[in-house]
Amino acid sequence: MGPHRRHLLSLMAAALAVPALGQPRPDLPPEIADPRVSHFAFGPRDDQWRILVGLPDAPPPAQGYSAILALDGGRSFPHFWRHRESGAPQAPVILFGIGYEGANRRWRDLTSRAMAPVVPIAFYRPPPADRLTGGRDAFLMMIADMLLPELERRYPLDRGDMTIYGHSLGGLFVLHALFSRPRLFARYVAADPSVWWNAGESQREAQAFAGGVAAAGGLIDPTIPVMIAQAGLARQDHPHDPTSLVRILSRIRGLEVMYRPYPQESHGTLMKPSTADALNLHLSR
Repeated sequence: MGPHRRHLLSLMAAALAVPALGQPRPDLPPEIADPRVSHFAFGPRDDQWRILVGLPDAPPPAQGYSAILALDGGRSFPHFWRHRESGAPQAPVILFGIGYEGANRRWRDLTSRAMAPVVPIAFYRPPPADRLTGGRDAFLMMIADMLLPELERRYPLDRGDMTIYGHSLGGLFVLHALFSRPRLFARYVAADPSVWWNAGESQREAQAFAGGVAAAGGLIDPTIPVMIAQAGLARQDHPHDPTSLVRILSRIRGLEVMYRPYPQESHGTLMKPSTADALNLHLSR
């Protein structure tokens, strides 16, 4: 049994010790104080995620609600809520967000193990010294094997009609989820993904993924929509610019790759328009 599977099993066992639904908390952003918004604690008592839920003002279709799962839910979920409520108030789409009590855990959940180069590597950027890294595979297994089944138990969901969204390190994780579990979600949206991580690791993953598709017949069917948004001006000569990743993915038959540049946005302000883009992609408009 591998270390990631052992870690997942320990999380599953610990999760049984907490109530299925957490008590109301005062820390939800006031702008989404609404009776259709709730949240619950999920995971072991000393290592919990905060799962945000935004129910639609619409009955579930026969096949169940479609859903958007947003990483860094404390920041991304309010954007999705406002976009849906103002632009598609009757859309039968449930919004979910995975949040944290502290920022350090997101580095652990969203990254592979940080490189420890013994010689200088071009364009290498180390993580902050106080950040744990390397938990992304355990986090992905938690989502696939624990969280999604729990959400399906609580709500009428169409598991075949789900979109995952991530920004920055979250976008890096979304790309890894695509390369590792391409059928886990119907659509993948990465906003300003941290493609610099481990000196361009996401590009190496993309190349390996492309090779795997080629070896399996050269076609992904049915098609998987993938959206990559970028703030600021593209740096065409930089090896770790997202446009380099877009070029790799665009050569894979069966990936519908959409590149959304936002030259007037910063890394921080990109979340608002990119969540709107993600909702529109989810609604096929």
